Amino acid sequence: MFQVSCAACNASFEYNVDDYIHLCPYCSTGFILDLEEGAKDIIGDHFIVPNRMDREQVEGIFYDWITERYHRPDKVKQEFKILGSYGISLPHWVISVEAHTFWSGHSQKLNQYSGQGSEYGSKFLKEESRFSRRYRWSILARKSPKEHWGLERLHRPKEQLMVDWDGYPLDETLGLIKGATVTTIYDARQAFKFDHANGLSIAGVQVKESSAIARAKDQIQEYHRRIAKTKVGTLYEHRTEIEVVGIHLVHLPFWVVRYSFAPQSPFRFMTTARERRILIQGHTLAVLEAELPLSSSDKVMTNMVVCGGLAVASLALALFFHPLFFLMVMVFSGVCVLSAWKIFGREKVDTDLGRGADLSEPVF
Repeated sequence: MFQVSCAACNASFEYNVDDYIHLCPYCSTGFILDLEEGAKDIIGDHFIVPNRMDREQVEGIFYDWITERYHRPDKVKQEFKILGSYGISLPHWVISVEAHTFWSGHSQKLNQYSGQGSEYGSKFLKEESRFSRRYRWSILARKSPKEHWGLERLHRPKEQLMVDWDGYPLDETLGLIKGATVTTIYDARQAFKFDHANGLSIAGVQVKESSAIARAKDQIQEYHRRIAKTKVGTLYEHRTEIEVVGIHLVHLPFWVVRYSFAPQSPFRFMTTARERRILIQGHTLAVLEAELPLSSSDKVMTNMVVCGGLAVASLALALFFHPLFFLMVMVFSGVCVLSAWKIFGREKVDTDLGRGADLSEPVF
């Protein structure tokens, strides 16, 4: 760690060389330090969305969330245990953009006249149109979106699209604010001060605004291309013009909860004991991402055990009562084999490419 004096109050504090913007812990001023010339440039348009939760409230939200989804609500406190939780205020570049997309392509005609199919291309109809959207596109101002679990894929479009980028429309993603006069999280922003974090650690800014704008443009371009593909059978052409209206730096609060699931029923012998996590927004109080207590492997394992027991029972009936029960033995045995193949024969997945890393509470 190195020492630097604040560009506003001249107080001395330690800074991280990986940070692009340095935040003074005394007066909350943010500034960019030119290491070669020693110049300091104070930044404007720096905001923070206050944290509205403490650890007890986070645990209450977790138990409410799991109680709504578990088939035995009276056993939630006995079977679910919180292993730990932490909150952090993360910097985001919020980029206001207007995006205009033109597209053209061909779709197959639903109604055709006799003889149309004999001519080349007569079964298809050329279509073209345009659409425009405005966004406050949010880009995490940290070097890795996997630094904290659940942040790398928060965008869930209204369209039936799969996304593989880490940015997202701010107001559409983080939910409405409960119990407040403003409706969106962006409207809840205040001038940056450490006090507004309400006890959370504040992460430094590591990404330049030029890099954030370039990433946002690439993501919106791809997003609009995939939207255009849903409007036509075959997409031949698309053009998206993006106009950047403004950019702000906003710190947003998040909470990560780690929990375990240990059922008291015989089902405990069929589940895999491991840690699960959920991600909660610290101002909207919304659960943004979660790992469910039961995975698909747990369900397949249960199916294999149950069908195995039925196969043994059917074999006993076939031997002592009627040979037709051998058919049921074959069916249940086939299900067991398929279930075992699904569990043990599936492709191995690189854990580094999965959703989030196995991180404990970070130290800042």
